[in-house]
Amino acid sequence: MNTIEKNNLVEEAYNQIINMIATGEWEEGTKLPSENMLCEILGVSRNTVRSALNRITALGVIETRQGYGYQVRNLNTGIYLNTLLPTMLLRSRDLESITEFRIGIESEAAALAAVRADDSDLERMRVNCEMAGKVVHLQDNDLFAQYDMAFHRAVADASKNEMFIKAAEMLETMYTVWLMGLQRTHGKDKSHDFHYNIYLSIKNRNQAEARRYMHEHLEDILCKVKIDNERKARLGEAQKEERKE
Repeated sequence: MNTIEKNNLVEEAYNQIINMIATGEWEEGTKLPSENMLCEILGVSRNTVRSALNRITALGVIETRQGYGYQVRNLNTGIYLNTLLPTMLLRSRDLESITEFRIGIESEAAALAAVRADDSDLERMRVNCEMAGKVVHLQDNDLFAQYDMAFHRAVADASKNEMFIKAAEMLETMYTVWLMGLQRTHGKDKSHDFHYNIYLSIKNRNQAEARRYMHEHLEDILCKVKIDNERKARLGEAQKEERKE
């Protein structure tokens, strides 16, 4: 086995163990299965399991005691933000659930930004709004998606809340790719107006309006996600029917 293949197996074992902790299958204080059992569960060698466990131990997610084995530690905010939240978000394929998650956190992030944003935060929002407005008229979907998520990232950063900022960082890449396709299907007409209203509300230190506009904006995105999912489902059914024929 070459080095690349070995590293890929360790990475996969690491991801699977982290995912089981992130999803609550192995809760805080839970004793992990033995190394031999993990080999069977993950379908990899003992050396691969040990390498993955060593990585996770170094992160502070699990700990080992002689004669007892590995167990999940009591996780502090830093560990959750840097290890478990990214895993949960990046492994999710359910954009409806992710968008509902965004509604909850980004509406409050906008409200906090209305109180905590400094001049540099406001300038970032203004510039992204302005650039997105120019791109709308140029019909550049990919670039618009990048400015779209950059605006949301600026709002999260302005909240000065570590959890909101980390979540926005994780969501930025996956949502930018998805938005590139979504905007082609549904257009960009509302997003720019929503962003501008959110920016003005934050600039005017109006928490209630900032929260409301962000909530309405993401609810609109959720509707688009549902329409996109329905379209894909219909396409999938049509393809199944074609194969039957």
